[in-house]
Amino acid sequence: MFKNRSYVFGIGTGIIVGALLLQIMSVRASAPSQTGIALDEMDPQKLKVEATKYYQVFDKNTKVFTQTEFDGAVLKKVKEETDKLAAAKPQEQPKANTPELTQKIIIYVQPNLDATAVSELLVKSGIITDRKAFITELEKQGGNTKIQIGYHVFEGFTDIPKVVTNLITVQ
Repeated sequence: MFKNRSYVFGIGTGIIVGALLLQIMSVRASAPSQTGIALDEMDPQKLKVEATKYYQVFDKNTKVFTQTEFDGAVLKKVKEETDKLAAAKPQEQPKANTPELTQKIIIYVQPNLDATAVSELLVKSGIITDRKAFITELEKQGGNTKIQIGYHVFEGFTDIPKVVTNLITVQ
């Protein structure tokens, strides 16, 4: 009689299985809780103990900080402490990363170092303080590819053109 008998049979089976699953879910929703403790019968202390298993629980009068509030408070405290230290010991000033006038600094420039790597090396050793000014002066003198490999000696505080000249001339 029907040409698509298997299609109708599949729809009927799906409806029956769906109804059975719906009945099972409705019966399960009314089942007692797994812990065996009903929330209605629980006093506040037991409720707090159960909640601490899954959540952070704080008393109502406990102040809870956000991350930004905490960071602000830490920065404020650090500033206060540094001000106290500066007021307590004004004679001891931290020395800058600049060489003294009589100090010799020797730097070894390795092969295949570009201008940015050499500028980083010079800043870390305290010969220069501004990378961009050094690279600009190096480009101005045409020394991007002329930096000599080997040891370079710098005595005292030197300005950037002298540093560039020292790096591009053979010693």
